[in-house]
Amino acid sequence: MIRLYFKQISILFKRLLLCFCIYFLVRLGFYFANQTAFPQTNFVDILRLSFFGLRFDAFSIALSCSVFIVLSLLPVNWFNHRTYQRILFWLYLIPNAVFTAFNCIDLAYFRFIKKRSDADIFNQLGGQSDMIKLIPRFLMDFWWAVLFYAVLLAVMINVYKKIKWKLEGNYKLQLSKDWALISLSLLISFGFVVLALRGGMQRVPISIVNAGSVSEPKEVPIVLNTPFTIIKSASDNSLSELNYYPPDQLYKIYSPYHHFKDLKPNKKNLVVLLLESFSKEYTKLSGKKSYTPFLDSLMDHSMVCTNAFANGNKSIEGIPAILASLPSFLDVPFINSRYANNEQSSFPRLLKNEGYYSAFLHGGINGTMNFDSWANLAGYDAFYGRNEYPDQKDFDGFWGIWDEPYLQYCSGMLSSFKQPFHAAIFTLSSHHPYLVPDKYKNKFPKSELENSESIGYADYALRRFFDSAKKTNWYQNTLFVLVADHSSISVDPFYMGWGGQVSIPILFFNPDNSLKSVHEETFSQIDILPSALELLGYNKPFFSLGKSFSSPRGHIASSNYYNVNFLQYTDSLACIYQGENLIYVYNYRLDSLCKQNILHKYPKIDSLRISEYKAFFQIYNHMLITNSAKPE
Repeated sequence: MIRLYFKQISILFKRLLLCFCIYFLVRLGFYFANQTAFPQTNFVDILRLSFFGLRFDAFSIALSCSVFIVLSLLPVNWFNHRTYQRILFWLYLIPNAVFTAFNCIDLAYFRFIKKRSDADIFNQLGGQSDMIKLIPRFLMDFWWAVLFYAVLLAVMINVYKKIKWKLEGNYKLQLSKDWALISLSLLISFGFVVLALRGGMQRVPISIVNAGSVSEPKEVPIVLNTPFTIIKSASDNSLSELNYYPPDQLYKIYSPYHHFKDLKPNKKNLVVLLLESFSKEYTKLSGKKSYTPFLDSLMDHSMVCTNAFANGNKSIEGIPAILASLPSFLDVPFINSRYANNEQSSFPRLLKNEGYYSAFLHGGINGTMNFDSWANLAGYDAFYGRNEYPDQKDFDGFWGIWDEPYLQYCSGMLSSFKQPFHAAIFTLSSHHPYLVPDKYKNKFPKSELENSESIGYADYALRRFFDSAKKTNWYQNTLFVLVADHSSISVDPFYMGWGGQVSIPILFFNPDNSLKSVHEETFSQIDILPSALELLGYNKPFFSLGKSFSSPRGHIASSNYYNVNFLQYTDSLACIYQGENLIYVYNYRLDSLCKQNILHKYPKIDSLRISEYKAFFQIYNHMLITNSAKPE
């Protein structure tokens, strides 16, 4: 009878082996679909990374097949009944079909967010009231991913059905020795399931960060699978207090407290133009072909940050970083985290006491990524979305109102505001699926970048906005900040690598050309708030994780959470951390493709980077945990 049970276990083993094969095929598909992101990874590397990925695959498979495994291990004569096998089939197929679908999402989505999807994907889907309209477009654009998923599903069903399941014989109650062996086999089998769910025998269960210990940082997404990252990122979003330095030493290393007490408020209006997906690569700052002639021309009269970086990979991460100096260095974006209700040193809250009216304007569908809810929490007096726009004929069919008419609407709305005012205006037409209005088709340059035409249209809409703004009574008394919410797709090796993957344009413009200059030091989205406040002559104390133009520059001025790693930029170095450990240092000025790791080459510099990194996160965690984003 024990042989009978071993036969039953072997059937389960074959069925689970099929799951591992499906995960391997998805990993191959993921690599080939995103091969440009892994230029130094060859097929032998894929096999090695797939081996390390088995540990993460085992977790996802054990979880999705948990009920199936339990019923498959029960030593019962029902196992031979077709009804019992049908139940097992559906318990196998449904969860695995769902997990495989999530795994296939990143065949297409990875190129946009540059990491495996996490639990935030549900918040994004939940926040899109027009998802029914968007999903067909995504399915059409990425039909090959859908086809690949369908083929995998067909393979799964057909191979499963070909695995013979009929047992020859029956279990008999009177054979006590056999039952003892069966019970032991059952316990051992359950033990393997527990090991798979824990990811091994280590003290702490496996997590996303473990992928970084078996691969290069760039290759972490290949090792992981999307169901694993979704589940693990959803399990716990809380932070822990860090105690690297005592307070008297901490704030000497990195201080979030600012006070421009010698300045006099100039009561200028502040307009922050958030440009959807405007990578530095698309502008003249790249030194290559530019798709933004108007933005380029504006740079000639602005303070241009030529070495600027985004603090995230998605709009939902960029908005609070820009407008409240709050980066999303969490497993989920700050807007969707448990800390979203914290006090925020945002533009509207700080400027309200100076008599400023504030508004957030975004042509997207109200509720998109919870921007309207966050705007309220951040202190904006009003939010204007698609619902408030007067002519729904200008709806692009997917995301919201086309940029050109919406920015004209914004110009008119700003004219109705009492001065001084602060307005955040967020564009959207340069977002996937990269459409332009019919009347503008073939008007803007096209290239191997599939979004080039939509970038050209968004830039043209920006030109029209400024043409209208120049005719208003508020234009001359306004400080404009133009910044991308995040970078986007690329075909250039540098802009796909550590040195350039989050490079974006940031510029500060006064109509009187008084700011015309070049700022070459490292700069990031979280530096915008203190820098703009300084230019406005704001002279009250405030809290900000960023640095202003005149502040002593903190070398962690630009940083970004990427997969399980944290990026820290200086004027020439890209430093990559795993946990609290510095693991890679690249001089992206001299080594543009970041092939030579110079960690330990300059120990004193490494030590300085690490101390600033630790101080920053000690302050960041404490600020969120204690809700203390306020002046000292």
